[in-house]
Amino acid sequence: MKKLFAVFVALFLFGSLGVAASQAQQASPAAQPEQRFNIPYGPDPAQKLDLCLPPVAGTQRPAVIMIHGGYWTMGQKNAYEPLCKGAASQGMVAATIDYRLADGSEHHRWPAQLVDAQLAVRWLRSHAAEFGVNPQHICVLGDSAGAHLAIFLAVLNRTFPGDYANEIPSVSSSVACAVDNFGPGDLTADNFWPPMQQLFGVEGRSPAQERDASPLFLVGPTTAPIMIAHGRQDKAVNVDQSVQLYDRLKRAGVPTRLVLLNGGHSFEGLSPQEVYKVLQSELDFIKNPRAVTAGKS
Repeated sequence: MKKLFAVFVALFLFGSLGVAASQAQQASPAAQPEQRFNIPYGPDPAQKLDLCLPPVAGTQRPAVIMIHGGYWTMGQKNAYEPLCKGAASQGMVAATIDYRLADGSEHHRWPAQLVDAQLAVRWLRSHAAEFGVNPQHICVLGDSAGAHLAIFLAVLNRTFPGDYANEIPSVSSSVACAVDNFGPGDLTADNFWPPMQQLFGVEGRSPAQERDASPLFLVGPTTAPIMIAHGRQDKAVNVDQSVQLYDRLKRAGVPTRLVLLNGGHSFEGLSPQEVYKVLQSELDFIKNPRAVTAGKS
């Protein structure tokens, strides 16, 4: 995640978006996005988010929740701070979340991570009027393990059962779209082995638990639009994971796009300008997910 964070910093320092935002901020400090830190979205100490609000007041704005990766066992929400501010500078309400990290303890085992991500969606939807959010236009974006959670949020049309599933119970956990950056969709595959002891509390492989934690098998016609980006040389999450997800989404008639990159995991091997182009296209997708045209590029 440190490498990904550095890429985001470079992106918004040297990308055209960052240059324009920097010039605007120098001309008018009030034009900077507003940031609010460590807001509880649930009762657990791990359930905190940072919020980035557009510099101009508005209503019915799209929103995006950003979910960090780290093998479900590490990482922090501040990895997405530059992209959070970049999204807010384009008129979106953005949030970056922490969630319970798998550490082998029962309270932090799967599906704790998914339960937390869905609770963050319900929290933001319940505060839609306060932050000028269109409650029907909340999307998610994640990388690696965070992308796995983002896919799950897109395929589920219900609140997943868990210890905090009854928090904010009258609000939907659904999302309008998801961005999947090199995430695993099939934990049963031979090309991916999740951290069994920490995530599931068992030693050795558990096919039933792996399948239950694989959003690929839940794809259907009600799945929200998903944009996917993956490096062909990814050695952490095999690119076949994204190709299979894309093919299944297409067969189900779900709006989707797959961007294949000449690099590795966490955008490794790509220039800041190349990463900027991908992430900008993802922000554009979040603004208008139904406009995506299925295809690989």
